[in-house]
Formats: sequence, structure tokens, C-alpha cells
Amino acid sequence: MKERIREAAGSYFISVTLINAAMLILGSLLSPQQRFGYEAFLYPLVYGLIGIIPSLIISTDKELSVKQAVIRKVMQMLLIIVLLLAFMFGDDPLNRQTIFMAAAVALSVVIIYILVNVIMWMLDARTAKSMTEDLKRFQQGHEKSI
Repeated sequence: MKERIREAAGSYFISVTLINAAMLILGSLLSPQQRFGYEAFLYPLVYGLIGIIPSLIISTDKELSVKQAVIRKVMQMLLIIVLLLAFMFGDDPLNRQTIFMAAAVALSVVIIYILVNVIMWMLDARTAKSMTEDLKRFQQGHEKSI
């Protein structure tokens, strides 16, 4: 449970950072004339929270095969897209601009989701490498003392 919370928190903060970048890019490209108030600072925090909900819901403590892990990640990503689109466009009338904006948001969610997972994997790999090196040093020191 502690590990799941740590992973969710790391994913949340990485997501919020990437969501801010995506909002800057999409806003600059699709609606450069629009200006926001301070409430706009809340949206990346809420979107980040929505983004970690599926990882908390669709989780398991058992070891998954690579295929199962990929399927789970795809399901989580699709659920994030559905939740975010419902939250962002749920009460908007269906028109050409709404569909275009929703497609842009969905694409940015896919990119952000992939980047978050790559960054989390890189951080985990670095931690594992450090732990392996520490273990090797410990074993070498222990062998010398025997």
C-alpha cells in the first residue's frame, strides 16, 4: 500500500508538470487570444488527480506478465481519456470545434501518459541500479570480513 501511494504521488506530480506544458502548447496553438484568471492554476491539479484515479482503481498486488501489464496500462489510459473528456466537455454542445478540441486533448493525454510512464520507469531503473550497486558493495565488504 505504501509503495502504491508513493507511485501515485510521483505519477501525480509528473502528470501535473506535463499537463501544464500541454496546456501551454495547446492553448498557444488552438486559442492564443484566450486569457485566464487564477482559477486556471487549479485545472492541472484536478486533471492530475483525475489521471491517477484509474491507477488506484485498476491495480493488483500480483505479478503481471508483460502482456497483462500492457493491457492494464492501455485500460488505464483509455479510462483517463474518458474521465477527462467527460469532465472537460461533458456539458458542451457537440460541434466541429468541440470534437477538434476533444481530439487534441485525447492526443495530449496519450502523450502525457506515455511520458509519465517512461519517466517513472527511468526513475525506478535508476533506483534499482543504485540498490544493486549498494548490494554488491555490501557483499564485497562482507566477503572480505570473513
